Amino acid sequence: MKKVLMIILFSPLTVYAQGMNQQDMQNMMGQMQEMAACMQTVDQNEVEALDKDSKIFEAEMKELCNDGKRDEAQNRAMAYSRKVMNSQAFITIRKCTENMPASMRGMMPNMDPDEIAKDYSKHHICDEI
Repeated sequence: MKKVLMIILFSPLTVYAQGMNQQDMQNMMGQMQEMAACMQTVDQNEVEALDKDSKIFEAEMKELCNDGKRDEAQNRAMAYSRKVMNSQAFITIRKCTENMPASMRGMMPNMDPDEIAKDYSKHHICDEI
């Protein structure tokens, strides 16, 4: 899970780094090192528990959607999203990335609970799985 998260966070940055001068590149690398050090403080036990919970959640969503219980699935998805995004692990991850330049934050997965809730209000969970 940790490796996957780091790949998700860092892979878009290689595209961003093209066209930067040496000083900008050094500054970005310094910020990335700070972020990586901060990410090391994320409780891996909690991340593993969230990963395990997400597999159970996905199975429940598939079952609800297959049974035609779209409203119940959507309500559970919204509640689950809030739970995950308000977990200490994700709070720490958001804190680790908050000082990144806006242009780099824009390339990272959205970690704002309010924005994620809005996304689910526009898209139905049953249409996503």
